[in-house]
Amino acid sequence: MKNKNILRLLENHSDKIVLAVCALISLFLLWTYVIGNPYGQKVRGQRKKLSPSEIDTYVKRQIEASIDKLDRSAPPLPPGKKYISEYERLFQSPLSEVSSTVRIPSPGVGDTVIEEDRLYALPLIPPLAEVAVGRLRGAAKIPTEELSPERPYSSATSEVEDIDLVTVSAQFDIKALYNNFQQNFAGPRLKTSWKDPRLAAPVFARLELERRAKEEQGSWGEWTSVSRADIDSYRTLIRELPMTLDDSSFGVDIWKAQYEPQDVQYSILQPEAYSFTVSRLEWMAPEFLIEAMDIMDKEAQKADRERLEERRKRNEKTTDTRRTPARRTQTRQPARRNARPDDMMRGMRENTMTPARTTARKERKVDDVQDDFEKEQLTDKSVLKSMQEPLLVWAHDDTAEPGKTYQYRIRIGVFNPIAGKNWFTEEQADFKNQIVLWSDYSDPTDELAVPKQIYVFPMETIAAKETPNNIEGVQVEVAKYYLGQWRDFSFDVYPGQIIGYEVEDDQDKDMQAGLGEDYEMMDVYGMDLDPETIDFTSGVTLVDVVKEVAWGTSLRPSISYKMLYYGQEEELRQLVIGKSAWNSDLRKTHDEIKDDIARGVKRRGSEMGPGGPADPTMLRRMMMRQMMTQ
Repeated sequence: MKNKNILRLLENHSDKIVLAVCALISLFLLWTYVIGNPYGQKVRGQRKKLSPSEIDTYVKRQIEASIDKLDRSAPPLPPGKKYISEYERLFQSPLSEVSSTVRIPSPGVGDTVIEEDRLYALPLIPPLAEVAVGRLRGAAKIPTEELSPERPYSSATSEVEDIDLVTVSAQFDIKALYNNFQQNFAGPRLKTSWKDPRLAAPVFARLELERRAKEEQGSWGEWTSVSRADIDSYRTLIRELPMTLDDSSFGVDIWKAQYEPQDVQYSILQPEAYSFTVSRLEWMAPEFLIEAMDIMDKEAQKADRERLEERRKRNEKTTDTRRTPARRTQTRQPARRNARPDDMMRGMRENTMTPARTTARKERKVDDVQDDFEKEQLTDKSVLKSMQEPLLVWAHDDTAEPGKTYQYRIRIGVFNPIAGKNWFTEEQADFKNQIVLWSDYSDPTDELAVPKQIYVFPMETIAAKETPNNIEGVQVEVAKYYLGQWRDFSFDVYPGQIIGYEVEDDQDKDMQAGLGEDYEMMDVYGMDLDPETIDFTSGVTLVDVVKEVAWGTSLRPSISYKMLYYGQEEELRQLVIGKSAWNSDLRKTHDEIKDDIARGVKRRGSEMGPGGPADPTMLRRMMMRQMMTQ
């Protein structure tokens, strides 16, 4: 009876049961094939599935983020100090990791390292000789990012800025250095077991440059160390080198291993110089740079003399009314008496066949100086230990401030190969803790004055219109060194005003109108070297114009005017007005600036890299500039 009731119930509600089952099946299909994203896939880093279109978008975002990360420089990884002690132990005793089944004595294992009782005398580091100092001013490529061996100066992003690059060079007797190390660590007088070729190979650690600045009173300040140039790829490595073992986390052998590569050694001895876009000359070591500049000055003076001589001849040709002198008649000299025919014939042959010998020596050109300097530079084929002649080394100072005067001194340092060991003589026991063996400092160089990059020249006074005897202001000429060349502009300044302001570069506009389409204002690196405006703000404030009357022996008053001004040092100073009343130094500076403006600048071409030939368009611009200033 009960079964019949169940069957009757099912028959009465069969349509509802079918609808419920269909609804469940539809919900399952809806979730599986519509809502549940049946074609989606899980991607690494995502919790939910992504549709095909979302996968493409996700992959694109990941690629863009990866490209940004690839463009960045890799963060420097600090050395794992926890492995240093283990590395030193394995370095001193490589047999300590051999299986214990092999019974081999391991020297150096244990709390105390067993070493042979040796005794060395430290080699003498030869002093630097023929020290020279030079300065090159111009517009150079200044890096805008941190450099490293993986990102050198040549491939780094940069911008063109003005710089005064001071270089100190010297000759180093590298043959004597290698002989000293060979004699002291592998010489014939040492025991055979003491001779160590690794100790006898010197490794350069640093070329240290120091400077001191002249103070206003004329005395010299203290010596301070000059840091490596910003373009040095190994600047961080060389800066982190400690001077004593107490300041180091590991021994001298690990430091030597980092400095032994050829690139590091060359960077210490002959560091890379800045790439100048605009400069009078391409960079060379001081002794060659000074000679090249002297040659250029002589050539410029010679060209000026020839131009004046040619002008004088033209004037004489137009005004010369002198009578042409009569032609002289040449009389034949009689033959020598008692002269033999053979002698006469020999004399005739010598006069007709032997050319006159020229005794004039060929003058050196700038290219000759450049060729000589290239011979002094280290190359991949150079072998330091095989050099017989002294090696030219140099160091840069790219932090010299305009308007200051400096002196420099330099010394060279080599790694102490036995630092930390008990192998020193009693007299040299103090060197046990020193990582670097130094040469003596060189004598201070000659004074090197770095010119200012902006000058104020009071040219003449400005009188009032109603009362000419009343002086109201000063006409001032401001000269500014900007992007590799001097530019000047005249300003009418009155008391209380700051001398100079931003003005348009009318000189380049005039040249552009004269040259038309041939005028280019972009250098080889695509950077604008001729801006439309130039800021001549000098930071000097005119305070007043004072009149001075001096009585001479002729009982006639001599009237002069001086401008009182506040400089950047915030000190009240005075300067006489009028070029004829200036001191010799100010007149010389003004004349040199005018000569540089008239001479124009040299922009480096791209065919041969930095220091290559000047661009033809730039040469036309220089010629046009010279014509305009004459």
